[in-house]
Amino acid sequence: MKPVFLFLALVSFTLMSNAQMKGGKIIYERKINLHKRLPAGEESMKNMIPEFNISKVQLLFSDFESIYKNIPQEEDIRETAGEGSDGPRIMMKFGGNDDETYKNYSSGKAIEQRELGPRKYIIEDSLRKQNWKLDESGITKEIKGYVCRKATGKSPQGTDVVAWYTDQINCPSGPDVYGGLPGLILEVNVGDGEIVLTALEITDKSDSKLVKAPSSGKKITRKEFQKMMEEQFGANPGGGPVIRFHREVGGN
Repeated sequence: MKPVFLFLALVSFTLMSNAQMKGGKIIYERKINLHKRLPAGEESMKNMIPEFNISKVQLLFSDFESIYKNIPQEEDIRETAGEGSDGPRIMMKFGGNDDETYKNYSSGKAIEQRELGPRKYIIEDSLRKQNWKLDESGITKEIKGYVCRKATGKSPQGTDVVAWYTDQINCPSGPDVYGGLPGLILEVNVGDGEIVLTALEITDKSDSKLVKAPSSGKKITRKEFQKMMEEQFGANPGGGPVIRFHREVGGN
């Protein structure tokens, strides 16, 4: 009986290994709660802007590396709200349409392409260490047919983060800056709903040659780039996409 048991165990292990996805593409829905991201003292703007902005982003990945980027829009994402042609309006533009985040878990390196005004910049850095706490309650969540487990941690800005990852996809990456778990992250909730990224489509059909580090832009340190961002837009304590507000009064 022992040889039969060992044979069945080996077959089972082989099937499980083959079932793991080792490369592909994931389309995420990115939902930003604009009301939660309003600067302090600007709560009166809530009745002038929509509560949520929803867009799509994508993650291309292989065994040990990934590239995260926006999905090209037909035009800049803009929202307008107001009380008619003579009333005040808020124009919002979500910056960084060409932003990309490349992560290589084999070399421990991260390379980011960031857009600021008409220029692009390249930031090379080590992968950020994220001190995840794996949930031991045994609770799971199914996302697009994949069994996911829960982990909690902090964003680079110190905000609470809840991530759901699956070990059925053999890559320790995830959307935006998040990763480093024993499986790929299919959902991230930052700041109790301030920013939520959820997998919409998962496919193993992807060209591995597209999973490469961005190189278009001037090399700059993270500190230098952050200083330029703060000079133009002020501090962005919640992290995530920069939201640019512009007040308009009167007609066109």
